[in-house]
Amino acid sequence: MQTKSITVDLPYDTYLKIGAIASENFESAKEYIKKVVSNSIREELELKDIKKQVASRYAADEISYGSLKNLLGNEEAERLRIYKETILESITEADIIAKRLTSD
Repeated sequence: MQTKSITVDLPYDTYLKIGAIASENFESAKEYIKKVVSNSIREELELKDIKKQVASRYAADEISYGSLKNLLGNEEAERLRIYKETILESITEADIIAKRLTSD
């Protein structure tokens, strides 16, 4: 696997904490940081995938807006509700225009 290095400046107390946790796990600070970053990225990608699945189910009317809020929080649920309404309104308007065009 190809690798690339980065340099990160950390507050000294954070650096010491990383070293302490790494040594508790019998790892070097470098190994520990690589593991933490990899795990964090994997979790973030999994969370995005779950959010996409929840949004798809809401769009398909498989879950309610209340469930959407419970799963994603108020702000994200509201954003998805607005997207869904906007799309549905656009489809309705497009259907009306298409009917007018075909009837002329």
